[in-house]
Amino acid sequence: MPFQVLPASASDIPEIAVIHHDAFKDDPIIGYLMRNVKLEVKQAYDKQYFEKSFTRMDLTGSVCHKVVDTETGKIAAFAKWKYPYTLTPEQEAEKEKLDLSRSYPEGTNVELYESFFHQLDAKRKQYMDDKKDYFLHILIVSPQFQRRGLGTMLIREGLAAADRDKAKAYIEASPKGLELYQRHGWKIVDTIRMDMSPYGGPKDAVEELLIREPGAGS
Repeated sequence: MPFQVLPASASDIPEIAVIHHDAFKDDPIIGYLMRNVKLEVKQAYDKQYFEKSFTRMDLTGSVCHKVVDTETGKIAAFAKWKYPYTLTPEQEAEKEKLDLSRSYPEGTNVELYESFFHQLDAKRKQYMDDKKDYFLHILIVSPQFQRRGLGTMLIREGLAAADRDKAKAYIEASPKGLELYQRHGWKIVDTIRMDMSPYGGPKDAVEELLIREPGAGS
């Protein structure tokens, strides 16, 4: 079955939102943040989130690609990279006007949500420089298309650019994706640990934080 990497656009959001839900619903941390949110509400929330992702991408360094099954036209995987960027004072003012805030649909475990993302945000500030480093913010592969090399296709898009710039690349990884990223040269630099047992999850759920040096794993 042939696959092709193409730029993703806002018209792809409905498919991307479905893939995102399917890929993360059983994640040991993310899967519990909105476990009590109705499916149709969660899908609407995901669509709204990705709409924000495609808003003025030039102001956030975002570069989005999809992998398409060329026989059916179906989106099989999606990645959102953030490339290094520097804004002019005028662009900074424009970015300030963007609504990039997080909202919480009814049923969200707000305390858990804020705790997790507060830690992610703090670690990004600790390990990343938006003006120099690359960041693989989102990588999702539809469960029906996993283990066919689609994640690697999307990873290589960003790493090729990072290596041309001799830049580092940062990523946050669940245990499920860790081996793939390590094969491409990422190394663990820190770990976020959360006790998910009060919510029905594992007592020691982890999100690994990794950095790849230029040319590593290639």
